[in-house]
Amino acid sequence: MPEKILFANVLETAKNIFANIIAQYRIIFKITLVTTLLGVGYGLLIKPSYKAVATFILEEKSGSKSGLGALASSVGFDIGSLTGGNANLFDGDNILDIMQSRLIVEKVLLSKLDTNEANKNKSLADLYIESNGINKSWNSTPEFANLNFNNLSAAEKHSALQDSILNTLVQKIVKNNLVVSRQNKKGSIITIQVVSRSQVFSKIFAERILKETSDLYIDIKTGNISNNINKLQVKADSLQRSLYNKSYEVSNLLNANNGIKTYTVPEELNQKDKTLIYTIFVEVTKNLETLKLSLINQTPVIQVLDAPKYPLINQNLPLILFALIGMGAGLVISFLVAIYIYTDKIK
Repeated sequence: MPEKILFANVLETAKNIFANIIAQYRIIFKITLVTTLLGVGYGLLIKPSYKAVATFILEEKSGSKSGLGALASSVGFDIGSLTGGNANLFDGDNILDIMQSRLIVEKVLLSKLDTNEANKNKSLADLYIESNGINKSWNSTPEFANLNFNNLSAAEKHSALQDSILNTLVQKIVKNNLVVSRQNKKGSIITIQVVSRSQVFSKIFAERILKETSDLYIDIKTGNISNNINKLQVKADSLQRSLYNKSYEVSNLLNANNGIKTYTVPEELNQKDKTLIYTIFVEVTKNLETLKLSLINQTPVIQVLDAPKYPLINQNLPLILFALIGMGAGLVISFLVAIYIYTDKIK
């Protein structure tokens, strides 16, 4: 017959274990205190992490297939050849790659902070280097000691050292700090997230990534149209001056003595020239106005929905949570130690 286990015996054993654990309150207190302090210390050692989020809608237009393109085609004018067909450059996920390209990221890094008088000459690259403590490791290297990007712009020619540092920063930021994504695969809402140790850097970097991408998009989509508008405007102005000159010449000929027949042939030739110039001028003006309508229709192309605002929230856990986690771990460990001491005594 197996030995019966009575509830009273189980209860008595549980009471003994509990009493032994309570008797080890000093060990429990010490272990819990140590783990709590370790949790707080770990929380203090973790660098802050500020996330800035910007959201915008990308207007993806169909170029010459739009209503304006159909209107232009109905009068025999194809604006597709003048727009350059660059609309599809930002289609699909191309926009995501462009926003993380070195062209955009480096240009933003070299832009000035302009947040206050003390930092008006400091660039975002310098702020990123300082906030991440990268410059501390440079002090021991003479060629890095005085390196900064305060007076450097994206348009200037950089030294080999500056190019190397910038390339490293761009790769580091794209990998660790910048996330660009669509809110859903079929939608046109795009989110920019920048996470860094400086809330100033996170906010300004997110805003300027959006601005530089918007400027590039507008320039690419409307650049060819603007160039063609300028060329057609010059041509229209030239034709208008010629038309005025011919009108003046015809007017002088008509006011001449009707008895002098030698003016008849020049008058007819000038009238024909005037008609020809007028016909060309009308066609050029029509094309010019069509392109202007197309330019208006395609800008602006990016609509901002949300922009980051101060203060940014530190993404790390609050210090009190680190303390509670340490305390919980300490209680578990100390209870296990107390149980081990109790079982060791029984043996």
